[in-house]
Amino acid sequence: MTETKLDALIHDVHWDIDYKVRLGQAWTRFMRGLQEKQLWATRTDDGARTYLPPQMYDEATFEPISEWVQVEPVGTIRASTIVYQGFEGGPEAPYAVAAIEIDGTTSLLMHFIGGVDLTDADTARACLKSGTRVRAVWSEDRSAKITDILHFAPED
Repeated sequence: MTETKLDALIHDVHWDIDYKVRLGQAWTRFMRGLQEKQLWATRTDDGARTYLPPQMYDEATFEPISEWVQVEPVGTIRASTIVYQGFEGGPEAPYAVAAIEIDGTTSLLMHFIGGVDLTDADTARACLKSGTRVRAVWSEDRSAKITDILHFAPED
């Protein structure tokens, strides 16, 4: 069999899309909580799983979820990365994002990590490693959006 090397195609693509999204019951309550510096999660009826972001149905059993619980805005980094290539409309690179297990929950919340020197790779790695404890840093101007949390920062 003869291998043929093909040059990969490169396309210029521009998306400029404005749209509105109806958040639904769970996300509306979650976002309104953020405006008040509160984190609201949903807990399954059997107490086995607590979701943040909240869900109206248990992804394991597909049963409805009706219990809401407020959790503290602190948690543990489970995975993280540093983004070195920014994109239009996004934050200026470099920046860090992490999957955070908020205390008392069994799911992960993706968010920015701040308060970390990303110019020093060794320091950044140490601050962003799995197991690092973080706390929400709230925006002064909150408007019921995920950016009401500016970022999470490592706890001292």
